[in-house]
Amino acid sequence: MTTANAPKTQLGRYQLVRHLASGGMADLWLARATGIEGFERHVAIKRIRKEQARDQRFVQMFLDEARLAASLHHNNIATVHDIGQTQGEYFFAMEWVHGEDLRKILMHASAREQYLPIEHVMTIVLAATAALHYAHEHKSQIVHRDVSPANIIVGYDGNVKVVDFGIAKAAHRGKETQSGAMKGKVAYMSPEQCVGQPVDRRSDIFSLGIVLYELVTVRRLFKAANDFLTMSAIIHGDIPPPSIIRPGLPRELEAIIMKALAHERDDRFRTAEEMRAVLERFCTANHIRTSSTVLADYMRAMFGQKPEPWLVDAAEELEVSIDFDGTASGIVRVPEAALKRHAMPSST
Repeated sequence: MTTANAPKTQLGRYQLVRHLASGGMADLWLARATGIEGFERHVAIKRIRKEQARDQRFVQMFLDEARLAASLHHNNIATVHDIGQTQGEYFFAMEWVHGEDLRKILMHASAREQYLPIEHVMTIVLAATAALHYAHEHKSQIVHRDVSPANIIVGYDGNVKVVDFGIAKAAHRGKETQSGAMKGKVAYMSPEQCVGQPVDRRSDIFSLGIVLYELVTVRRLFKAANDFLTMSAIIHGDIPPPSIIRPGLPRELEAIIMKALAHERDDRFRTAEEMRAVLERFCTANHIRTSSTVLADYMRAMFGQKPEPWLVDAAEELEVSIDFDGTASGIVRVPEAALKRHAMPSST
């Protein structure tokens, strides 16, 4: 039975076709919107979990963030189409991107012990810098705060989308969220995020630097036995040059990566646009051609001709782990003092 024939749950004007994932604050669904004359559009629905919906302060924050995300209109940002509430359930509807996030791409490459071609890495990261710069320059000065492989999707058409600005905060609201629940995935946080300092656009640049490092090495950079040790590695660890992992990596690209990963934010690129311009110059000087068309060909070669999920029976799809390099520790070693504090065996 295909999902087209599967039982549906209605959420406002949307039919929930398939549950995709669950997070701390919301569930993610594939949904279908229909209209007159056979109009049909598939979207991704993020719905507040019932236990969270009882907290009106949280609901208001969720809706504020959704409205903020809905104000972003850029080719490399997944569009928020709609914000709704029905029978006490709150949700927003986002553009559906038919593709794979970078976790899946990295997992695929890691399993085959392959490096990703530099031209494809550049296509992906240049798109991400463009998306982030647009958000940073928005009148609300939006900082994503969760730039990670999970939130960068490569479509089967070769287009790259940054998703989930739903936890982003405008810079002028930042003080409201400095305490309390940690924002973002720990292994992709900046040093200032880890210690609870205010963040600005340079925090996103550090996080994108982690993503770029992992794309060129196909290895996790920061990963330890628990969140505390991972943050200790981010705050105090020494980052080895990526050419140690990938011999032959161009020195210019290595320098760009290490600048993005500078511990002090003043030593990083000042803006995502500055980082994008330096990457563009690197590509030009090294005759590296970036192309969404060629990236689309690479995606099809990697994953095959994959139909849209509403055309496939959910039971027929194979569940696979998306924690790439899941059995290995991160490249950056956890400081000995942190290991002793948690009575963990030494990483040496």
